[in-house]
Amino acid sequence: MEKMFFGMSVDDVALRHWSTVENFRRLVKFLSEEKAPAAFFVVPVDEETDKPFNEAFPEYVPAIREAHAKGFCFAQHGLRHNRFEFGIPPDMILDLPHEAENKRYAAENRAKLAAEHTPANLVPRLRQGREILEKALGFAIEGFRAPALQESPGMFEALALEDYKFDSSACLQETGWDYLLGRAEVPPREITRERWLALRKKSAVPILPLTCDYTWYLSEENFNRMFELAKHDYLACREASVPFVTVCHVDPVWNGCGIRLLSSLFAFARRDALEKGYELVFETLDKIVRQKE
Repeated sequence: MEKMFFGMSVDDVALRHWSTVENFRRLVKFLSEEKAPAAFFVVPVDEETDKPFNEAFPEYVPAIREAHAKGFCFAQHGLRHNRFEFGIPPDMILDLPHEAENKRYAAENRAKLAAEHTPANLVPRLRQGREILEKALGFAIEGFRAPALQESPGMFEALALEDYKFDSSACLQETGWDYLLGRAEVPPREITRERWLALRKKSAVPILPLTCDYTWYLSEENFNRMFELAKHDYLACREASVPFVTVCHVDPVWNGCGIRLLSSLFAFARRDALEKGYELVFETLDKIVRQKE
């Protein structure tokens, strides 16, 4: 029987102003009830105080350990979650209205940033963040996703040098960001196995590309549009025989209709599996990558 992997992921754990421990616990409870284990990407350092996350927000440590014991995966989300610490975000991110200054900076400083994003500079950043997480949490950190999906050749090389087991900083469906910008007329990008394989060739570390976040401060007005996009992407991934990996963010998913969309998407995937006769497997990214290699 054909097997289809569904990988839920969650960004910005412990990021000030974007993630409260209360919403983190609510999300773990919701995903547990849905039997949809997720990979959570944790920010190691609080940029405002420059303290490790466990000193700035000690309440996360027991909450994360409890979730890990239930089978959830935890991985690294940059170092301080600034826009250019490991690379440059893609245009779909920099085109957002609140990114105007970062877009200008990227355009004016590409050569400088390229010179900064070398393995020699990035390995210590990776290592610092990983050591903070592992020391605080007491288990190995094997995965990485860059803040704002930034990337650079040096980042991919540094991840390989540090023996990370997976990265999920690449994107298959930019149209979700078009909708955030009010570009309702933009059709979904095509998702193919060829595109998926091309993204994976960027790194010696296995890359699990995500589609997009369908739940970001989701309003009732945009619910149907985003749900149709989510269904389109799920079916396209199934046709291409690649894992469907999506993402939400700790606080924004609770602000609006995001949780309802996730429930609807999980139910849609389960119905499709029953109707089409394939095995649907909800799994964490670390386990998906081990089974897909």
